[in-house]
Amino acid sequence: MKAQDPFLIEALVDFPDDAIKASEPITSSHIDAMMDRLSAGGVRRVSWCVYADGRGGYFTPAHNKAYENLIRTYQVLGQNPLDVAVEAAHRHGMEIFAYYKPYETGPAIVYPEGSYEAKVYGRIRQIGGHVSWLDPFVVDHPHLRIKRRSDDQAPEYPIRPIETIKLYKCDALPTRITREHLQIWFSDSNYCYQRLDTDFTLSDSIEICPRDIRDIFTDQCLIRSGEPRRVLTLSGFQLTAPYFLVTTDFTEGPADFANTDLEMLSVFDNAGEEITGEIASESTVYLGELLNFLNWGLAFDTGYNGGKKHLDFPGGDGRSGFVAYARGRNRYLPGALCETEQQVQDFWLHCIESILATGVDGVDIREENHSTHTNHPQDYGYNEVVLEKCAERGRVDELMIAAVRGDAYTAFLTKAKQLINSRGKRMRINFQIDWYRSDPAACRRLAYPANLDFQWQRWIRDELADEAVLRFYILPFDCIFNDAVAHDLIERCHDKGIPITINRYIKPKTLIDEYRSVRQDGRFAGFILYETCSFLKILAGGGCDISEPAVEKLFEIITTGND
Repeated sequence: MKAQDPFLIEALVDFPDDAIKASEPITSSHIDAMMDRLSAGGVRRVSWCVYADGRGGYFTPAHNKAYENLIRTYQVLGQNPLDVAVEAAHRHGMEIFAYYKPYETGPAIVYPEGSYEAKVYGRIRQIGGHVSWLDPFVVDHPHLRIKRRSDDQAPEYPIRPIETIKLYKCDALPTRITREHLQIWFSDSNYCYQRLDTDFTLSDSIEICPRDIRDIFTDQCLIRSGEPRRVLTLSGFQLTAPYFLVTTDFTEGPADFANTDLEMLSVFDNAGEEITGEIASESTVYLGELLNFLNWGLAFDTGYNGGKKHLDFPGGDGRSGFVAYARGRNRYLPGALCETEQQVQDFWLHCIESILATGVDGVDIREENHSTHTNHPQDYGYNEVVLEKCAERGRVDELMIAAVRGDAYTAFLTKAKQLINSRGKRMRINFQIDWYRSDPAACRRLAYPANLDFQWQRWIRDELADEAVLRFYILPFDCIFNDAVAHDLIERCHDKGIPITINRYIKPKTLIDEYRSVRQDGRFAGFILYETCSFLKILAGGGCDISEPAVEKLFEIITTGND
């Protein structure tokens, strides 16, 4: 009999994505066909993302057919897709791990306050509207989310009128924008903005930029500290509305007034004091097909702001060429829970207990998530329990907050490991080399809770991981061979005998070469195909097939042994 190849090919199923992309509700027949197709392709382990499986799933919006399909899928599968997946995977001779993300308890989908969708699907208030896609536990315990600092917030009530708006260009060059081109629009509910009818004045000046300003997505420095920049100052009005925006009436280019959306606008009262607020532009990851200030609303504090934008981009459609402002700051992150709260630790362990009851072969743990999205991650982590524990240790500052929270998260992992191993199962930790470094990419800050020391070296030293995943998103593929953090991680795991699997999004053009280079390297135990919705298609009537030719070719290579 031919010995089984020790190199493990895995597939990761982020099941809501599969359901949202499907043309009909996913049934047990579909899941059986999925497992059959994966097994036939040489996949020997499935990692299945869980989202309140066994507790009815998340509170899910149904603003379009795709999300309605997700809701109906959970209904068809008896509210627990993981149960169905475990049975099907085992039937087809594969292991199955549950992919559990403790901080993923409420993706940052915020419906505008005045919209129909907010009234129907909204659950928890955030600036600009209501969060909708949430774990039921978060809806019942919103105060256990990760909290924002409060020491820098001036009282906003009664609302101080805004009497000055400043627009900042990222250089001192002239602009084509004049008073006649500018428009101010406002709303009391972040819905169907109205144009402000007032004869405001405009002044044009040059000021010194107080700091370096970078595009977080390209890391391009747009302007450096001490360099001159052009400033347009609008005045001669009193704005009391909680939401407003500035746009222009240009219908053609080229646009010349550029900056990041976060640095383009600030507002002041009659005493010249800045009024704290949140920013919106067309940048978003959710609801992009709906966002429109003319006939719908906008998304504030998305975490995706911070890229270069042009105020005078030809717009007129309510979807681009504007910068918007909302008063105040969010008190909590959209859906992520604070690890230092005992109720949260108890809840997480309860979730793992429920996962183990389905018969999975192991549990993957991942901190990266969609529930910590904010433009100001450095301001969060200030829950009272955290501050109290800091005071007990003698000081309250960012370093101590990170230490307290890091200890709490490690304590959770320790308990999770004990629970999982006590059932004869394995715990695997995703080691996020994008984030476990002194210089993480700014555009990835939204995906992790800030002010928290992820003690990954300690997790390896204390053998909390039975297995490890080397995971990255923004770094190039070659990082697994030449990045210092990756090298350190690999060496530490090897010293402890912890097998390492590589996980990153499928890139069709380079997939086969990447698979071969990981396999031939000799240091790695496996390769994860991330994720099934990018290479499998759910077929009408209960079938499933490969939709990505590169994966079909890879499966042929794996099953024929022609590496």
